[in-house]
Amino acid sequence: MTNRILVPLDGSPLAEQAISCAAPLAQGLSAEVVLFRAVWIPTDVRDSLDRSTIEMDTIMDRLEAEANDYLAGMAEQLAETGLNVRQEVRRGPAAEAILDYAAQANVDQIVMATHGYSGIKRWTHGSVAERVLQAARLPLLLVRASKPDEAIGEPPPLTCRRILVPLDGSPVAEQILPTVTMVAQALDAALVLFEVPIAHVTGWMTGEWFLAVQGVIETAEEDARAYLDGVAGRLEEQGIEVTTATAIGSVANCIVDYAEVNDIDLVAMCTHGRTGLARWALGSVADRVLRAGSTPILLVRAQ
Repeated sequence: MTNRILVPLDGSPLAEQAISCAAPLAQGLSAEVVLFRAVWIPTDVRDSLDRSTIEMDTIMDRLEAEANDYLAGMAEQLAETGLNVRQEVRRGPAAEAILDYAAQANVDQIVMATHGYSGIKRWTHGSVAERVLQAARLPLLLVRASKPDEAIGEPPPLTCRRILVPLDGSPVAEQILPTVTMVAQALDAALVLFEVPIAHVTGWMTGEWFLAVQGVIETAEEDARAYLDGVAGRLEEQGIEVTTATAIGSVANCIVDYAEVNDIDLVAMCTHGRTGLARWALGSVADRVLRAGSTPILLVRAQ
């Protein structure tokens, strides 16, 4: 059961785009939304200001008051939609403050935006979202923030009809299922279970080799479909609409391509799933999906 959803904000319209996902999720789960903001003056800035401790405390008090005023305005808007909302301001570096509060306040899920870019720097390396992702032990829903378009206005609330769930055949990767099942039931969404049974078949090969490899691919796809059908059967018993799909190629690219072509509203996956030596290296597939895709992604760190 998700009772408390944490939404970190930094005062920017980009960060506020996380609310478009958090609000419908909170409504479906009857969860409390905690709007959170960290206030902090970095050490290098403190040194350059060369102020006394009393002056620094005065500055921090002012920053905290401004943050509370900002969150109060946001909370009032959300409360008008019927949501149960409260606000929290904590002092400290953003990522550390988010993680500490989440642990202390029994937060069940974090929903936050990460700044989107075009080209190489689509996701900022070392960003607050990345540091939270690396350390969080609870579900984290990341929303790709885009530069607001004045002609369009605020992004519409998340309409979650189809959730893509990449699996790799391992019980470790299946650890996403309890969380995504709860989300699907809350949002009345269908699940698409997805597997890439063979990552690559590259290079030129003779007819004999081609036929042999083709046979391996067909067998792997049959095994994957049988596995996915088994998982789907268990989920359907809970009243969830489920379909399955497979693809051959780069795991991350297949996930991103399928999501974009098939009107997927949310991707839900573990940050790693391992079979044998390291079928999915820790964080690698999730990281590449984050960097290449534009669909919101729900991540659970596999244990």
